[in-house]
Amino acid sequence: MSGLIIFLSLLLVWVFALYIFRNKESDSFSLWGPILMWKTEKGKRFIERVARKEKFWKRYADFGIALSLIFMFATFALIIYNVYLSFKISPENAPSPQMMIGLPGINPVIPVGYGILALAVAIIIHEFSHGILAMAEKIKVNALGLIFLIVPIGAFVEPDEEELEKVSRRKRSRVFAAGPTSNMILAFICAILFSSVMMGVVSPKVDGAMINGEIANSPFDIAGVKSWSVITSFNGEEIKSVDDYKNAIEYVEPGKEYNATIFYEGRSSNISVIGGLVIAGVIKDYPASSAGLKAGDVLCKISINGTSTEITSSKIFSQVMNQTKAGEEIEVAYYRYENGKFENQSVMVTLVDKYDYYQKYNPKENKEEYRGRGFMGISTIPMGITTVPMDYYIQKLAHPLSDMKSFFFYIALPFAGFSPFPKAFISLFTTPLPSSIFWPLANIFYWLFWLNFAIGTFNVLPAVPLDGGYIFKDGISFVAQKIRKKWNKERIEKISSVITTIFSVIVLLAIMSMLIVPRLRALL
Repeated sequence: MSGLIIFLSLLLVWVFALYIFRNKESDSFSLWGPILMWKTEKGKRFIERVARKEKFWKRYADFGIALSLIFMFATFALIIYNVYLSFKISPENAPSPQMMIGLPGINPVIPVGYGILALAVAIIIHEFSHGILAMAEKIKVNALGLIFLIVPIGAFVEPDEEELEKVSRRKRSRVFAAGPTSNMILAFICAILFSSVMMGVVSPKVDGAMINGEIANSPFDIAGVKSWSVITSFNGEEIKSVDDYKNAIEYVEPGKEYNATIFYEGRSSNISVIGGLVIAGVIKDYPASSAGLKAGDVLCKISINGTSTEITSSKIFSQVMNQTKAGEEIEVAYYRYENGKFENQSVMVTLVDKYDYYQKYNPKENKEEYRGRGFMGISTIPMGITTVPMDYYIQKLAHPLSDMKSFFFYIALPFAGFSPFPKAFISLFTTPLPSSIFWPLANIFYWLFWLNFAIGTFNVLPAVPLDGGYIFKDGISFVAQKIRKKWNKERIEKISSVITTIFSVIVLLAIMSMLIVPRLRALL
């Protein structure tokens, strides 16, 4: 049975269940649109038992207040930085509304199965932590329960609002800080299990150069080679590393066929590919684009004033282009895959000024020596593929704090197409457990980390109704009372409410600007 049929079947059952509950709403069951909320007294005794260690939980929540404040400022600063980026990035790279919603099935990067499991755990941990601290502070808990959207997606705990308002700022902040703190601590634990325990025991099945990207219609692509393949030999030379591969292709002849051995999904196969420097990208409205050159074309020769130079490497290409001048016409010979084979073609290209291009699009990298130099408007990659060491990604995942690139890669794993891990990728590695157990378990730990970290850090933002908004408000109230001791309680509360509202609006506008600003810029 296909996934779509299963989903439609569950949806029909859910619609039927909602129809029944709509006519039988009670104090226990209530509907919010398609969401069913079940309130119950069950579970209170469990929370009461856990909350009996009051001293521990109070110290835990004090630590949580400090942790929440640190992440509050860090997350707020990150959002403001993203507002700045919204004025720089293109509309195509701007986040979509779906990407801003952390719900499985809506956000395209969150897998439904792992996402629902991790989200349910994150919400239950978050809400039960609020309840535990409420009871530890002798604040009545009115109810707790579950939230359903076809499947259970979370839980909630309702402390008595009147009692919560009457307690001291510190006690109230403890209750609010408990939820995001538990999320972040669970995220930290799952990150350790994922990185140190699981990724630390993964090892490559073969030596070679792993292909992590390729240009469409380039030689390897035409030969049927896919990303997450491994080159184990080229032109009769054994390839055990990326350096071996780079040395083997350093001066390949454009258009000449070479033999290569490829390892993919547990099998080795021999292929033939033509050599050459491949056009990876063509800048729109620049000479190469106007002349009809395309990504995937293999450069053969460049002729300047009747003198031809064979393009055997990126170094040779750069040397040739450095000899050209703006306004000069050159002949570019290349191979293009058409009619089932690579055909030799050529085109005349009139160059523009390299300095002018950099001044317009990348002024920070512009140089005086570029002035008057010829510019075609292409980027190139040898053989049309990018390669990395076999343990490149595993090392980044096992040691995410080794450098900033590894950390941001770790956080952005879903956006890079690595979570869940592609089948072809995981087939390259040996694991102590069967692959069918090890990698799903790794995915579970990663998504528990990711969604708990996301929920924890988002909830500490200084914006009501988030937990961080209430912590921020009590913090402003505390500071105001210390600075202005003569102010009465009502005035302090009014000022803290105004400041919190201002920050809440700033956070909301900042999030909206990340969606709107890049698209508005495209219209102007």
